[in-house]
Amino acid sequence: MNAAYPPPAIYDILNSPGTAAEIATFLRVVRRHAPGALEPGALWLEPACGTGRYLRALARRGFRTAGFDTDPCMLAYAAGRRELREAVLFRADMGDFAGPAAAAGLLDGSAAAALNPVNSLRHLDSDRAVLDHLEHMAGLLEPGGAYLVGISLTDYRRLEPEEDLWEGARSRCRVSQLVNYLPPEPGTSRARTETVISHLTVTRPRGAEHFDHTYGLRTYDEDQWNDLVSRSPLRRAGSSDAFGRPLGGRTLPYQLEVLAR
Repeated sequence: MNAAYPPPAIYDILNSPGTAAEIATFLRVVRRHAPGALEPGALWLEPACGTGRYLRALARRGFRTAGFDTDPCMLAYAAGRRELREAVLFRADMGDFAGPAAAAGLLDGSAAAALNPVNSLRHLDSDRAVLDHLEHMAGLLEPGGAYLVGISLTDYRRLEPEEDLWEGARSRCRVSQLVNYLPPEPGTSRARTETVISHLTVTRPRGAEHFDHTYGLRTYDEDQWNDLVSRSPLRRAGSSDAFGRPLGGRTLPYQLEVLAR
């Protein structure tokens, strides 16, 4: 069987391992820049929340949670989880969510922190879409709040294909995902697009299923990222590695950016 992407439960099995450790890292990073976001009952918002795995972990730590996604199946899965029964969940696009957020009861200045890891922001396909997103996010953040963005910045001098393998299991279901990353091609229509090719295998006692999916992620180098954020209502307040340690001028495949009002 081939499909664009697996059902939400399969996505959750694949991505949930290590979530608690990731959340602990995110909290350490945010503590340095927005300590008020760690107060019990503070509201955390996640764009592109998917199945809500990060929101569930935050709810277990005593935070209020809100999230949105374009996929109604993902949102239904998230809403069905016990930890998110009181969460604010709504359908919206990352590039235009101010109206749906207001309709869901999220007021300007209501979020103590927001979270957007694992390159989700790069699904927006233009600078204009990202700037609209950051403007909406700045409106929802409370004064002193922080927006944590996980992003891989591109070095256009060193472009080569890469590959990753991800695995997860739950009960008698095993999920593996082989991902190939094809770099942008300067001087072509793909000059700012990294192509991602995903081959996902779901193995159960009754047999195996395969799901193939290809999509593009917009690329940014350090200068492009700096320029983009400088044109938004937010500012770069800090950069950390995947373990929450300050970047300190290092160049890494993936980093955590704190954007503040």
